[in-house]
Amino acid sequence: MNKISTLFLTLALTISMVAQAQFKQDFHKVEYMLKAEAGYMPFMTNVGHAGNYGYYNDDLRHVGTFSIINGACISQDFFLGIGLAYSYMARPSDYTNGWHGALAFVDFDYRPLEEEWAPMFYGRAGGSYLMGEQGYGNTLTGYAEIGLGLNWYFNYVYSNMERNYKSIYLTIGFGYMQQASYLPIRLGIRF
Repeated sequence: MNKISTLFLTLALTISMVAQAQFKQDFHKVEYMLKAEAGYMPFMTNVGHAGNYGYYNDDLRHVGTFSIINGACISQDFFLGIGLAYSYMARPSDYTNGWHGALAFVDFDYRPLEEEWAPMFYGRAGGSYLMGEQGYGNTLTGYAEIGLGLNWYFNYVYSNMERNYKSIYLTIGFGYMQQASYLPIRLGIRF
């Protein structure tokens, strides 16, 4: 029953956020946007102390992710949203025998230049839920990530002093989850 209640609560919050973002489109400095990303996070090192069964990720498993982020652009260059991601954690030598997981996070990014090709800075914070077969079973830990990247506004035009926000971006950063640090590399589109 708890899982169903959580699902309904998440759905209600998402719908209310979409309605609020749609309402705010009337204001010229706020625009509702979605981001879709595919990412690969190579394992770097374990962090913290190993418990009775070792680290949560003690087999040097890399992570592949697919994320959807729902949010708004504020004052053209600042994005703030809530995201969900599916993650798959596996050893590079055996991608068929991996662990599934999910990420839920608050995402922000900032593009300081109003140019067709603009640098960007980003960060996210939330939680990581891993469905693994290790001694710990299912684990829930904090999730944090910071990084930088390059953003391309593929339909870059000025019209009535407003810019088209649609873009493709590539980022690289530093991430932490499940007692391990990673080097996340992501390719995304904002529309």
